[in-house]
Amino acid sequence: MNARRKLFGFAVQSLLVASIGFALVVGGWMVLARAARPAAPDLSKLAVVSHGGESLAGAAADLSTAFRKIGKLVKPSVVSIRVVETVSADALGLGRNHPPIPGLEDGFKQRGSGSGFIISSEGYIITNEHVVGKADKIRVTFDDGRQALAKLVGVDPPTDLAVIKVDLTGLTPVTLGDPSEMEQGDWVMAIGAPFGLEQTLTVGVISATGRNLPSSRSNRFAQYNNYLQTDASINPGNSGGPLLNLRGEVVGVNTMILSESGGSEGIGFAIPSDLVERICRKLILEGRVRRGWLGVSLPVQPMTDAQAKSLGLPSAEGALVQDTVGTESPAARAGLRSGDFIVQFDGAPIRNERELTAKVAETEVGKTVAVEFIRDGQRQTVRVTIDERPVAETAKLSPKSESAAGAGILGARVAPLPVDLIPKLRQPNGVIIESVVSGSPADEAGLVKGMVIHSLNRRPVLSPEDMARLTQNLRLGETVVIGVEVQEASGRWEFRFVSVTIE
Repeated sequence: MNARRKLFGFAVQSLLVASIGFALVVGGWMVLARAARPAAPDLSKLAVVSHGGESLAGAAADLSTAFRKIGKLVKPSVVSIRVVETVSADALGLGRNHPPIPGLEDGFKQRGSGSGFIISSEGYIITNEHVVGKADKIRVTFDDGRQALAKLVGVDPPTDLAVIKVDLTGLTPVTLGDPSEMEQGDWVMAIGAPFGLEQTLTVGVISATGRNLPSSRSNRFAQYNNYLQTDASINPGNSGGPLLNLRGEVVGVNTMILSESGGSEGIGFAIPSDLVERICRKLILEGRVRRGWLGVSLPVQPMTDAQAKSLGLPSAEGALVQDTVGTESPAARAGLRSGDFIVQFDGAPIRNERELTAKVAETEVGKTVAVEFIRDGQRQTVRVTIDERPVAETAKLSPKSESAAGAGILGARVAPLPVDLIPKLRQPNGVIIESVVSGSPADEAGLVKGMVIHSLNRRPVLSPEDMARLTQNLRLGETVVIGVEVQEASGRWEFRFVSVTIE
C-alpha cells in the first residue's frame, strides 16, 4: 500500500514538473516572439490638420496672402484664346507647284491657343500677334465660363502685339502698372492657359529689365522691345497673358521663352506695359501703327570703346550711320551720310543704335527735328523731316569660300574690283572679297564673298596691296572697323561698317 502511494506521488510530481517545464518553454518562445516583432509605427502625424481659417504669421504669410488676392482680383480679366487658321501648301514648304492634295486644295485648318486680358469694359482684349494674326476664327473663353467669338481690331508684327474685340459689355478690365518701377528681384506673377490649362497662375521674380535680344528667325520682334525677363513659368499657351506686380497691375505681356525643350526653363520674356499702352491705343484708334523713319542703316550690335577709338570718336555713346537708305530718305535729303555718328536726336542724347531706332519710331510722322552728329571729328547739326517707316527689305547674302590662300590675318582674300562692277557701286574704288576662310576673324564678323571693301579704320583701301599693308601690323585682340558695300535684295549697293576682332 505504501509502495502504491509512493509510486502515485512520484507520478504526480513528474507530471507537475513536466507541466512547469512545458509552460516555461512556451513562455520563453512567446517572449522571444514578442521581442522579434517590430514595434508598431507612430502614425500620429499621418493626419490632415485644419487650422480653422487661422492665418499664418510673418513675411511668408503676407506673400501667400498677396498671391491669393491678386489671383482673385485679376482672374476675371484674363481670358484663354483658341484660334483656327488656314495653312497653305507654301507654308508647309511644299511649294506652289506641288500637286494638290485631295481635300486640302484650299489648305488645311490648324488650331492654336493662347491667352489675353481685358483692357476695356467694352470688350477690347490684348494678346500676341503670333496668337491671332493669321486666324480665321478667334474664340475667347472667360473666367466665368462664358465664350464669345472675337474680331481682329489690329496687329503690330514688329512688337508682336494685337488687339481683338468681343461684343460683350460689363467686363472687368485690368490696370496697367509702370514697368520702369520694376527692379531685378521683384516678385511677379503670370496668369494664362499653358498647354490649354486655363487660369493657371505661376510665380517668380524679375530676372532682368530692359533685356535686348538680337533679331533672329525665332525672335523677329526684337527691334522695338526692351523685354522684362522673368523666371515665372511661361509655357506654350501663356502667350498674350499678363505679367503682374504685387499690386495686381499688368507690367508686361508674356510673349516668348528661351528653351531647348520647348517648355519653360526659367527664362521668359514680357513686353513692357508702357509700350503695350502706346501700341494698343494706336491699334484701337487708328487700326495700325505709324512709325517715324529716318532712313539710315545701323549696326546690329552697339559700338564698343575699341571700335570708337578705331574711328577716332570721343566715346562709344551714339549711333553709327552705316548708310542712308536711298537718295530720297529723310536722312539723305538732310545731308547725313555713311560714317556720321549721331549723338543727339530731337534734343535727347543717343547712347546706342537701339535707342535711336526707338526714338525715331516714336516721333510723329511729318515732324522736323534736329539731329546732332560727329563727322571727321567735328560736331554738326541738321534738321530732318521724319517720314513714315516703309516695309523693310531683306539683305542678300553671298556664299562663303573655304580657300585660305592669300587670306592674311583677317581670313579674307581680296582682289581688284571687276571693271563691270565699278559703275554699279556707290564708291567706285576698293577691293572685292573673293573668299573667306571658315572660322576666321572675317568669317566671325560676317564678311562674305562678293562684299566690296573701301576702308580699314577710316584709311582708304584701293588695292590688294593696300589691304596687305594696312593689316600686316595687326595684333591679337585688336579690333578694326572695315567700311564695305553690300548688295541688297533689291540690287542696290549700300554702305556698312563691320567690326573685326583679331583672335
